[in-house]
Amino acid sequence: MAAAARPVKAFLTGDRVWPAGWTRLHVYLLPDLAHDQGLARLVHGCRAAMAPFGFLSPVPDPWLHVTVQPVMGIPAAEIGPGERDKLTARLTEALSGVPAFTLTAGSALASVSVVLADLDGDLPGEPLHTLHKRTRAAISDVLGSEAVAYQAMPGHLTLAYATGSGDSGRVQAALRQVRPSHAALTVREVHLLDVAQDTRAAGYRWTPVARIPLARP
Repeated sequence: MAAAARPVKAFLTGDRVWPAGWTRLHVYLLPDLAHDQGLARLVHGCRAAMAPFGFLSPVPDPWLHVTVQPVMGIPAAEIGPGERDKLTARLTEALSGVPAFTLTAGSALASVSVVLADLDGDLPGEPLHTLHKRTRAAISDVLGSEAVAYQAMPGHLTLAYATGSGDSGRVQAALRQVRPSHAALTVREVHLLDVAQDTRAAGYRWTPVARIPLARP
């Protein structure tokens, strides 16, 4: 059965575009493709499948990420060294009892503005949900409840952003042929990052702030 046609629209438009000069702190998971080689094959297979579609901008390997929680409402420039240290300490405390874990990424899904690999583990009591909940609590404790106004779940690994219009049904049909369709994503740490939008490349770039290791399983 052919995938249903849905119009694709550019991702970085409207209220998704941050004010000029802004960056935002985010907590991300950063895939290790050298370790998770099945995930590397999945990502690169999806990238090849998306190549015919000029309205998609694939995320390069160094900028692949899973959003655990962004810090909303406050530009990163207004969160000084003291608050960043306090946030790092609170995240480290909140996540100290969370053991490293493995998620399953896939299948790849084409939506109205992105292509993503769906992730499991985000139901209550599962590891990604626990990580997300504790991260939100830590950010809220340090920066207030408005800083966690955005809800990042369900979990996903973004593979491409749309830069123009197209047909998601055609994209989905191409992604359906990618094998493997699922792969392991190992989570051993989380990263606090200062994230900037790259509107020209339709994606995100960042500089590190802190790395918070999870407990050994």
